[in-house]
Amino acid sequence: MADIKILDLEEATEITETTDYISVVDTSDTTQDSTGTTKKATVRKLLGDRVLPDTIVGTTETQTLTDKTLSTGSVIDANVNVVEVLKKAYPIGSVYINASNATNPASLLGFGTWSAFGAGKVMVGLDAGDTSFDTAGKTGGEKTHTLTIAEMPAHTHKVGSTSLVTASGGNERKPEGTSDNTSSTGGGQAHNNLQPYIVVYFWKRTA
Repeated sequence: MADIKILDLEEATEITETTDYISVVDTSDTTQDSTGTTKKATVRKLLGDRVLPDTIVGTTETQTLTDKTLSTGSVIDANVNVVEVLKKAYPIGSVYINASNATNPASLLGFGTWSAFGAGKVMVGLDAGDTSFDTAGKTGGEKTHTLTIAEMPAHTHKVGSTSLVTASGGNERKPEGTSDNTSSTGGGQAHNNLQPYIVVYFWKRTA
């Protein structure tokens, strides 16, 4: 049969290449009218007895997703390789957080190169309008802080006498209203500058 054409395939269906038949028209059959004779042939016959390639997947078969892009709206089910989905959820540069498991995400998730991230630090969102937070990866802040004079609240100390007092040695008298130094107080130590926190494991995907 020459010039074989497949006709009237209105919907997709699963077929077997050697036992299922589909309608064809033999346009070389000149003894019939111009529409040709409706006949049927197996899929393999239509391909010249060639075996269908193994890469064709039937509706009841499954195929592992490896290095393939999931199309928009794909359903995640038992036939989808979850690792491929996670790669899209955690692209390079992503941060993975675990509250109790210290295992490297490369082992937990099954992909990527991960390094411990943000040791002893909290994270804050980028703010392009604030020079303290306008660049990803910038660090700052203090765990403890010692107040400078400029940072101390404004205040005064008053020391005075309401009568004549005897100065040191007892031979000299100071007039009323003369001021002396107050006694020293305070330790001058740095104060705790930590916000309330909880410790977790941070990992950053680097490759």
